[in-house]
Order: sequence, then C-alpha cells, then structure tokens
Amino acid sequence: MSHVPMVEILNVSKRFGKAPTFGDRLARRFGGYRPQKTVHAIDGVDLGIAKGQILGLVGESGCGKSTLGRIVAGIIPPTEGVVRWHGDNANRPSQVEVRRAKPGIQMIFQDPMSSLNPRMRVAEIVGEAPLVHGLVPRRDINAYVDEQLVRAGLDPAYKKRYPHQFSGGQRQRISIARALAVQPEFLVCDESVAALDVSIQAQVINLFMKLRDELNLTYLFISHDLGVVEHLSDRVAIMYLGRIVEEAPTEEIFAMANHPYTQSLLAAVPRIENRKSSFAVVKGEIPSPFSPPTGCHFHPRCPHAFARCRSERPAIRQIAASHFSACHLNDGSA
Repeated sequence: MSHVPMVEILNVSKRFGKAPTFGDRLARRFGGYRPQKTVHAIDGVDLGIAKGQILGLVGESGCGKSTLGRIVAGIIPPTEGVVRWHGDNANRPSQVEVRRAKPGIQMIFQDPMSSLNPRMRVAEIVGEAPLVHGLVPRRDINAYVDEQLVRAGLDPAYKKRYPHQFSGGQRQRISIARALAVQPEFLVCDESVAALDVSIQAQVINLFMKLRDELNLTYLFISHDLGVVEHLSDRVAIMYLGRIVEEAPTEEIFAMANHPYTQSLLAAVPRIENRKSSFAVVKGEIPSPFSPPTGCHFHPRCPHAFARCRSERPAIRQIAASHFSACHLNDGSA
C-alpha cells in the first residue's frame, strides 16, 4: 500500500458569510455599521484517508461534517487549505472542470428524494453520467445501467420508473448505482443510512461493505450514529464545531477514547451489557458557529476544563501509535 493517502485534507477551513438582512441594509444606508456575520463551518482540519480504508466521521448535527464531505467531493471549495487527490492538489480554481475530468470521487447524500431528479427515470439517472464522461458508448448504455442496478441490489425491470415510485431504501440504492456508474475509487457517504428503517440500514451497510471488497472502494462515511460507524469503519475521526478532536482506529476509539467529547459521546450510547446503567447525553448545547468559543471549542461543556482551555487552542497530537487527540490534558498541565 502506498504511503501517500488517496485523499489528504491539509489545514482546510470553510467560512460562509451570512447574507445581510433588511435591517442590516437599512442600518448601512443611514450610516450605521453592522459587521457581516460569518459561519465558521470548518476550522483547520487535517485528515488522511488511505486507499481501501473506511474513515468514519462522527459528530453532533451542525459540527461541519457535511460541509467537509462536500469539500472532499469537490462540490464546494475550501476557504483555506488544500485537498490532495493521490498527492495532487484537487481544489484548483475550476472545480467543475476537475469533477468532469476526474469522476473518481462521488457523493451519496442523506435524502435520496432530494438528490434524485424527480423528472428523470431511473435509467436516465444512472446512465446520464457514464455517457457524459464517455465511459460507455450509447449503444451499450442499457446493459451497463442494468449491471449497475443489479450491483446495487435493484431489479433492472423497474428502470423505467421514477424515483417517487420506490421506497426510501430503494431510492438510496438508486443513488448508489448512480455513483458507481462512473467507476469511482472514493465515495463520500453523507448520513447515507440515517433516514432509513433499521432493517433497511443493515442491508445498505452490508451493501457498502460488499462493494468495498468487490470494487476496492475507499469511503469517507459521515454519520452521527456511533453504532453504525463502529460496525463499518476502519478508523474514526471525531469532529466538534468544525475541528477534529480525536482520530484513531475504530477499536481503539471505542475501547480507550481520550478526548472528553469522545468519552461523552460514547457514554451516551446504550449497550446491552450496561442496560441497567443510566445514560447522560453531552451536557449543554453546541455553541453557535457564528461565534465559536475561544481556545478549545469544547471547554464550555467539558467537565475537565481549566484556564488554559479557555484561551489556547489544543493542537492535535499523537498519543499512541496511530491515535491522535486534541486536548490539553495530554500535556499533563491541568
């Protein structure tokens, strides 16, 4: 296996400016000053994903997971930092040209009803991109679409139907077939099983694992469900308010979590062997990304916070062979 990661995220940040309200425009017109509000969605993230690996990205809603996934997929550019694809800078000025030339990264979204064109039949949805990229001649597209649908666990007999004529699980399989149709190496799965029933979730997760073995795929699997991530992932990265706070092999994260935020998340997961225990969710609310806390973003909710946490951002550092954590407690300076 090459030492160069398939996808390397280097010091990536993303900020969004909030559009001025009517009150803001009125104030400016009469000489008042109202600074533009900025959402700090991603803040200096570094990650590497090796070929054939499944990296689970976990965090609460609003922490920036989906934004990072869209940056990796090339849908939106980072404000700062770079994303390297096989060692090359993937976020060049022309994002559209890069995606047309390299369909090797594809994204599967949470809600297939929103991501599938309701006016297109399944055959068109799955077959459009391979034709555009010149992967399949038009005379062979019907057989090629059938092959992708079978691989995703769907009956090709239904390819003339529209998305609304399928169940939620079937629509997600259509999304998977569409992504596989351009022969990608890397899939970004953004909460791809969150909207499905538990039994259907298991089927789709098993499909993802089967496809990895068959097609040698690599995944960034974004989820808030630690149970799903534990079952599927090789490594886990924990995100909090736009920052990676801990990263380690899956078994290590679940057996010996280091960061207080990771420990809090795991303490809230019900386990059969601990069914008589009381479970406490992470205390407090996630702060606003418009004005994130100074120092360690987690310090307002952390039971171990001390003065340094409020003023200095902890660097993510190696605490074991392949275990990284961003906490001042690792310095022994509490």
